[in-house]
This record gives sequence, structure tokens and C-alpha cells, in this order.
Amino acid sequence: MRERKASPCGRAKLALLAEYEGSPVSLFLYLAGCLHDAIGELHRLNPGMTGSAADMFDRFLGWPARHIRSYRVTTTGSPQAEEVET
Repeated sequence: MRERKASPCGRAKLALLAEYEGSPVSLFLYLAGCLHDAIGELHRLNPGMTGSAADMFDRFLGWPARHIRSYRVTTTGSPQAEEVET
């Protein structure tokens, strides 16, 4: 089982996309677990700091939605989906 850490850097994101190619739901589930762990660690290390839920979500779960073709998201007011970066 993969050790859970902070949100992935650029190189790790590419590796995760390659590893979970064809299985985006598994990637989202893995990253959701990482987000859960990070929130718990943040609260344990600094209970007074809550951080932004939107920032945490985007940091862990937003980036794959912008890179996986079937999960591309659109911005509010924009009828076109974001382009996939390769």
C-alpha cells in the first residue's frame, strides 16, 4: 500500500496519472484518503488552524479533475472545459 503524504508535487502528479491511467475513480479515492489524513495531521499539529476547505480540496482532488479527460471541469460562466495539459 502506498504511504500517504502531503499533496503531490508536479513530478508525483504525473506518476500518479500514469499509475492510475484507466482507473480515475481509484485515483480520486486514493487522493481523498490523503486529504483526510492531511486534515487530521493539520488539526493534530495545529488545532487552531483550520485552513481553507476549498484550498485543501483543490490541492488534493482538484488537479486530477483538470487532467483526466472524463473528469474535466468547467469554470463558472465558462461553457468550455479546461484543456488537458500533457
